[in-house]
Amino acid sequence: MDKLYNVFKNIRFSSEEEIEEKIYEDEGIKVIRTMSLDQVTGFYDQDELEIVFLLKGKAQIEYEDGRRLNLGEGDSLVIRPHEIHRVSWQEEAVWLCIFKK
Repeated sequence: MDKLYNVFKNIRFSSEEEIEEKIYEDEGIKVIRTMSLDQVTGFYDQDELEIVFLLKGKAQIEYEDGRRLNLGEGDSLVIRPHEIHRVSWQEEAVWLCIFKK
């Protein structure tokens, strides 16, 4: 039986930390929704391919080499394995993140 999930419902933010909800996971893919008020992340060096969709809010991705990309609602970005990056700022951001293992 399929589980119905609406990425725009029950959005909540925390001043303490990002909130992550797993939507789906199997041996090849993971899908999560992340809600971030204004958190800055550390740098990530991931083994997986990640595709992110910024559903709401604003954010900036910073790469290890100093490149920065500003994202707005509706933007998507492909982050390759071991492409070192972080979220350098965000404003009430709701992300849909797909990880391919």
